[in-house]
Amino acid sequence: LRAQRYCGALGIDFRTKEFLGEHEGALQGSFSYPGACDRRTMRQVRCRTSELIIGPGGDIFRCHGDLYDGRAPVGHLLDPDFTIYEGFRDCDCYGFCNPCDVKLKTNRFQIHGHTSVEITGASD
Repeated sequence: LRAQRYCGALGIDFRTKEFLGEHEGALQGSFSYPGACDRRTMRQVRCRTSELIIGPGGDIFRCHGDLYDGRAPVGHLLDPDFTIYEGFRDCDCYGFCNPCDVKLKTNRFQIHGHTSVEITGASD
């Protein structure tokens, strides 16, 4: 890419992202958990996220799937009793994950291979 070469000559780190989304009826992208987004069958798993997902009304969600699919929040930003929980939570929505949560991406340290959500029990 011309823009990438131009930025490289200036010492600017310029990267392109892999396409993520549907094309010709098939989900495109590299994902860490096969079947997480196939929307065929819901399964019980345990998940934890490395991100704090806050909706526009201040509700806090386990994952992007919960936010975008209208599932119940785990708390609210203005609740003085809310505490951030970093452990695994039960989830019965595996198979209906949002691609943003399970795609392989570059983390804040610029290391490729990061996934926002860690899932246990998906391969059982």
